[in-house]
Amino acid sequence: MGDLTTAVQTPKRHWSVIVLKNRMVGVLLFEALIVIIFSIAARKFLTLSNLNTIFLNACILAILACAEAVVIITRNYDVSVASMLALAAFVGFDLIKKFPNVGPVLILVPIGIGVVCGLVNGVIVAYGRVSSVFVTLAGLSIYRGIVTIYAQGHQIEPRDISDWVRNSVTGSVVPGVSNLAIITVVIIALVAIYLRYTRIGRQIYAIGSNPDAATFYGLKVPRVILGAYLLCGAMVGLSGFLFAARSSYVVPWFAQGLEMQVIGAVVVGGVSVLGGSGNVVGAALGAIVLTTMDNGLILIGTHEVIRQFLYGVAIVGACILDASVLKQVSRLLKSSKRLGARR
Repeated sequence: MGDLTTAVQTPKRHWSVIVLKNRMVGVLLFEALIVIIFSIAARKFLTLSNLNTIFLNACILAILACAEAVVIITRNYDVSVASMLALAAFVGFDLIKKFPNVGPVLILVPIGIGVVCGLVNGVIVAYGRVSSVFVTLAGLSIYRGIVTIYAQGHQIEPRDISDWVRNSVTGSVVPGVSNLAIITVVIIALVAIYLRYTRIGRQIYAIGSNPDAATFYGLKVPRVILGAYLLCGAMVGLSGFLFAARSSYVVPWFAQGLEMQVIGAVVVGGVSVLGGSGNVVGAALGAIVLTTMDNGLILIGTHEVIRQFLYGVAIVGACILDASVLKQVSRLLKSSKRLGARR
């Protein structure tokens, strides 16, 4: 009887279960390793100014990764986030340019555009039951096309942007701390609390873990998935404002290709590509890891092609680890059930 009890308890101590429960620890250890390597390889890497640059560069990517993570946890994807960001940023800043005296209330415009894009994606995915990959791939082209037509070959210059816009991001309400950093931390904290402690947040995880079981137990799966896309769209719209405010110019091809970095950050941060596990804090840490890696590679003079290659290796490695862990956990759970039934 003692041997059987030991056998049942053994899976709890298996390496895959440990990794699954401590993914953020693994991400932090990976970040520490990167910092150590580049501190040795690049003299300027560990300076205060460079570390500040890394963190600020990671902020917007972290918000976007947080937005993407909410959707991926439901076992869906949104590869149109960069195009949504460009559309929200350009239209929003064009209105800011045309109506400079309206003030900060115009921040709601890019957020609203992001929500509308999220609504379109979410309705088709959740209620149309179309693959999220195909829907958002189409959205990637459509939203980019809309902003290109809207721009009519023009771009928004730094001189067109009001001072309050720049100050909202580059200023410091708290002395020594950038507003961008504060906004990023607050957003990630709020979304993390929402997912962990609210009923809808728990439903998002339940649907990602097992959509069929969620439907069987009465969860309104389409409504929850739509809500995830709406939340994602709102955060992407806000990111569009922050990105443009920090860059001080906006063009139709703004953030082109950024969607791959966003998904990469989510995967590296330990959010399962199969849904149902991971959290937005891990996704944000993944954004910091990728930004740190990119910064270090630039400082040591690595060619862009090599940087992209190493980026890809990190993402593929994270996907392989994720698949391996989930496969082992599934196998161990089945083994535990069989042993429990025999008892």
